[in-house]
Amino acid sequence: MKKLFLILFVLLTSVSLVSCGGKEEEYTVTREEQFIVGMECNYAPFNWTENSKTPYNYPIGNFEGKYADGYDVQIAKAIATILGKVLVIQKLDWDALIPQLESGKIDAIIAGMSPTEERKQSVAFTESYYTSTHVILMAKTSSFVNAKTLNDFAGARVVGQHGTIYDDLIPQLVGATHQTPLKTIPDILTAILSNKSDCTILEKPVARGIVAGQPDLTFIELEQGFDVNEEDIVVSVAVRLNETALVAQINEILSGISENARLALMEQAVNRAN
Repeated sequence: MKKLFLILFVLLTSVSLVSCGGKEEEYTVTREEQFIVGMECNYAPFNWTENSKTPYNYPIGNFEGKYADGYDVQIAKAIATILGKVLVIQKLDWDALIPQLESGKIDAIIAGMSPTEERKQSVAFTESYYTSTHVILMAKTSSFVNAKTLNDFAGARVVGQHGTIYDDLIPQLVGATHQTPLKTIPDILTAILSNKSDCTILEKPVARGIVAGQPDLTFIELEQGFDVNEEDIVVSVAVRLNETALVAQINEILSGISENARLALMEQAVNRAN
């Protein structure tokens, strides 16, 4: 375990060892040597896509010349390193993540995914690797900007991302219109900025990153917030149902990342996403 903690300390307090310096040495690896991770690469600060290499990002395996960065990417690097595997990142639509995992096309989902009871019917989850709170994102000029409780959204047009807890929470906003969910966060931002929607529900780190880059938007935290279970505010790594040994291995790795280290990694990701 001491060796595990030392490796994690080095990995999480320095720039990416994989992407530092000069040209990487290319070699062929077998499927067994790979740790293939699926994520959207479109969900900052957890994961996003970049067009050029930096000391922090990692190549996206199925999009040549594209790179992934974010909190999830740093966690994926740590897990792959300790497992002794070569990390491969696959950029996938949210709705494709679980089917691709079930089919064996990827080995894990590290994508800001909450371990809901419904998802547990299809995949196995590790312990959490981040805990967050939910906030409401809207235009700065919104008539709902001073809302304090779930009862202050009568008439609001609220849109969520399809297949996520964000969309599931909308009915708790009393009197709000639950709009048809959209596929991606950028789609949701377009809807709000074009006044087709009034607001959306997001995790606080995601909202922070968006607001930093979108001066016309803001977010609020309700004094009396959403009624949620613990599974709704944490994110975990998903693997196939029969991968009990892998779950145990990843849990051991995650236990070596302190809460302070997790907060620091997220803060760094938020800053880079801006």
